[in-house]
Amino acid sequence: MSPLEWCCLLAATSVTAPPGEELLAKIADVGNRPTKITYSGRREYRVRNARFAQHATVFVQMTYRAGEGKRFNVLQRDGSDRLTAIIEKVLATESDASTPVKRAEVEISAANYQARVRGTASMGGHDCYVVDLIPKRKSKLLIRGTVWVDRQTYGVVRIEGSPTESLSLWIGKPDIVAEFAEVGGHWLPSYVKSVSSGFLLGTSEMEIRYSDYRVPDVQAEPTAQSVGSGSGDLRSR
Repeated sequence: MSPLEWCCLLAATSVTAPPGEELLAKIADVGNRPTKITYSGRREYRVRNARFAQHATVFVQMTYRAGEGKRFNVLQRDGSDRLTAIIEKVLATESDASTPVKRAEVEISAANYQARVRGTASMGGHDCYVVDLIPKRKSKLLIRGTVWVDRQTYGVVRIEGSPTESLSLWIGKPDIVAEFAEVGGHWLPSYVKSVSSGFLLGTSEMEIRYSDYRVPDVQAEPTAQSVGSGSGDLRSR
């Protein structure tokens, strides 16, 4: 094959991603779709602390109401009271951040982030853009890291990163991995893992497993991928 033929082949197979702000607008549009419906789901929170050899498990029913936000009903608690209290503080923070006014301040959008497309890769069976996220300001709820975005739907498949501000002396700045699944046309979280190292607790690990989603006309389980299971070769832009 001649050099000219190689150039033509590369041009035909190259991937052109939308500009950063346009990509962020598409991500925000898809991410906002679940805010227009009422849906519910169950969660299992597990926290383990290495320094004190303690653990806690909390089972939660979550209900989201359009125009209001998330409400959590704790179904069962087990384990360390201290770690259980941390989980309940996480729930309170998420509930507050899910209200319409607060959500606009933390969503993945051009108002909150800059984006740089690094290339494409396969993640969890999806062909994705691999995008670096750079927060425009410091916040406990804005993440500096990498996001994998489905190239067909612009739904977020996976996020890896850490907050730009310390959450607390207990938790510090956790390293977070979040995975998402499409349920009834809506991209919803399926699995989250965070590892933190705080001054008071030392190293702690939290896992959240999501199940039993109920969305309009759909009753489905999210298809959770294990952490790292969707990684693939990064392809240049």
